[in-house]
Amino acid sequence: MTQGPKIAVCAARYAGYEVMSFIRDYPFPIDFAVTSHQDQSEYEKKISDICHDGGIECFRGIDVNDGDFVRLLREREIDLVVLAWWPSIVSKEAIEAVNIGWVNMHPSLLPYGRGKHPYYWSIVENNPFGVTLHFINERIDEGDILIQKEISVSISDTGETLYKKAVEANIRLFKDFYPKMVTLQIKPVAQSAAQATFHWAKDIDEHSRIDLGKDYKALDLINIIRGRTFIHGDSAFFMHEGKKFLIKTIIEEVNQ
Repeated sequence: MTQGPKIAVCAARYAGYEVMSFIRDYPFPIDFAVTSHQDQSEYEKKISDICHDGGIECFRGIDVNDGDFVRLLREREIDLVVLAWWPSIVSKEAIEAVNIGWVNMHPSLLPYGRGKHPYYWSIVENNPFGVTLHFINERIDEGDILIQKEISVSISDTGETLYKKAVEANIRLFKDFYPKMVTLQIKPVAQSAAQATFHWAKDIDEHSRIDLGKDYKALDLINIIRGRTFIHGDSAFFMHEGKKFLIKTIIEEVNQ
């Protein structure tokens, strides 16, 4: 086999499991994989089992910013690290410990939707939505773009449906790009700072609190509610008589 880059994979949750299932069967050996110390889902063990079945060395419950892991990257002379739905921010020291870079799967059409909850902000800000593979740097979601795919947003989409679309689209995008990654056919493109949008995790609660005394345009209010709707999870809310009430929505098209 032609010599290629030394690759490590940081895999978490469902998307990480799907990525590792693909990599296990792909005819290119990776150096090792790791699971996250923050991944409490059923997929943490499934990722470990996938690696065991494929003869891939796997380190479980890893903090990638830990000094021992950073030393491992240097000792193994890793070229590329894949972040497959990784739940934590990577330190500058860890980023600089590899030869080429860290490739991240992000659920937005960068530079739109940097930071947290891009599916919500795409709906309420009416910005393009999609998925991106990009290099990371020490600033959040500002690294050069490798490949991306736009996802159309309909009036009936909710935050939950966009999130699910983004997960599946990111997995497909990674599979499409992986042959180029292992042959180093990589042509990163800088992001446009002029188009960038960014939100912290804390921003969503303040924005999706419905003020019962405020006037809203109907569409703006609908977008806040549907953007925050997860049927068995998060939602917009309002306060009434000292109590908190959650509000969700389902939008269905009717054929006439």
